[in-house]
Amino acid sequence: CESQGTDGLYESLGGAEGTKLFVDKLYECLRADERIKHYFTGSKMDAVKESQGQFLAVTFGAPIQYSGRPLDRIHSVMSITDFEFDAFLSCVGDGLRGVGADATNVDECVVLLETFR
Repeated sequence: CESQGTDGLYESLGGAEGTKLFVDKLYECLRADERIKHYFTGSKMDAVKESQGQFLAVTFGAPIQYSGRPLDRIHSVMSITDFEFDAFLSCVGDGLRGVGADATNVDECVVLLETFR
């Protein structure tokens, strides 16, 4: 898998519909995870979820442009620890498995996201 995702990975996750289902599952996990749920509360969460969903889709190979703010700018004020990033990646894996992704696709997605640590 290439460093910015592939069309094949995005399509194997179910394209736009599959990615939306995954993001819904991901946010269920993020909002329940005691280690990181404090990052996923507040009045702007719908907009954050939509932007993050777009970012994830592009990362996994969607043929669209990411129109959100740069990730490093968003995260610079958050002081995310490795422990918290690992918790996020754990939720990514759970969310992907929750929508039926196979182990290879889960691994590819997690490896891609690891590059943003």
